[in-house]
Amino acid sequence: MKLFKLELVASLAGIATWAIVAGITLYILSNPASPFHHERPYVIGGFLVYLLCFLLVTRHHISLPFEPYTRYLLNIGQLLSAFWIHWIIPINYLPILTIIWVATLPHFVSFRSAFVLMLLTIFSWYAINEWHWEEDHSVFSAMLYGSFHLFAILTSYQTQRSEQATAEAERLNRELLATQHLLAEASKESERTRIARDLHDLLGHHLTALIINLQVAEHLTSGQAKEKVTQCHSLAKLLMSDVREAVSTLKQQHALNLSNAIEQIARQLPQLTIHTDIDEHIHIKDLDHAETVLRCIQESITNSLKHSKATELWVSIQQHPRQLTVNIRDNGLAPKQVNAGNGLKGMQERASLLGGKVQWSTQKGSFEINLSIPMHSLTEAGAFY
Repeated sequence: MKLFKLELVASLAGIATWAIVAGITLYILSNPASPFHHERPYVIGGFLVYLLCFLLVTRHHISLPFEPYTRYLLNIGQLLSAFWIHWIIPINYLPILTIIWVATLPHFVSFRSAFVLMLLTIFSWYAINEWHWEEDHSVFSAMLYGSFHLFAILTSYQTQRSEQATAEAERLNRELLATQHLLAEASKESERTRIARDLHDLLGHHLTALIINLQVAEHLTSGQAKEKVTQCHSLAKLLMSDVREAVSTLKQQHALNLSNAIEQIARQLPQLTIHTDIDEHIHIKDLDHAETVLRCIQESITNSLKHSKATELWVSIQQHPRQLTVNIRDNGLAPKQVNAGNGLKGMQERASLLGGKVQWSTQKGSFEINLSIPMHSLTEAGAFY
């Protein structure tokens, strides 16, 4: 949510700057005495094209056909409209329009490419002023506005790096919290197993010895003493039965609560609402399997936030006769063609270790991931039943 607000503020600042430049320019051209008064309709058209391209380029929450090529074309259109305006009217402050344009470049291309494009832009301004309008001191204007362009691109690049670092830190924090939850669950299971083992090894051993001794004493005594020994013998056997039942109960593995782990992730994501539908008959008892399913869910969340710009995510985990399925989908604006990055490849690798597979698709911008794990894999591992 904080990142979205920053993007909104930056867009509003760009629109405000455009409005000031356009307003001053149209005010100058409104004077009938201006030699470029008749160019006013073309200038208005140029400013409107510039604004439209800027709005579509910077609105990542809008799905455009043929992404990302459409945004690249709009980006070029924004630049050409700025040059078009200056080509028809010789106003020196118009390079402000390309300062706005340059500030958006680090979001589309690498810093090196953005820097080269900035230099070409500055040279183009110089060329128009020097040879088209034959203005004096074009070099000084190019140097002055060039420094502004450089400042804008460096600031934008550093801001983007900071945003990426913040997003990565938040992702790692979510993973840490979820892993801590799973480890705590696994630690409880390990402690129950240790207690059961101690009861069996220590108390069970002593009770067995006591029962044997009471049985011997029962044959060596008579009368009222024998009755008491027989009574103690029966109580010892009953206690032994209770200990065995307690040990058996403690040794029964308890399921790792995946819903709570997902809840831990959701608490750190106020900008994304996560809906869960987990089959109540599914019990995850193996930490490795639980971690694999959880990591796939986490990677899906990261992709939805980073690429789809989703606001809602649905997670469904169901057990079928022969396989376990995990379905994850969002309401984002994912492109029709998705190239597998490290995240999706990592999900495939984790699934393959369990004999499963991962598939993904997009439909009307919604990004969907399906994870399936064969039931024989789970049975052999003793993870689910």
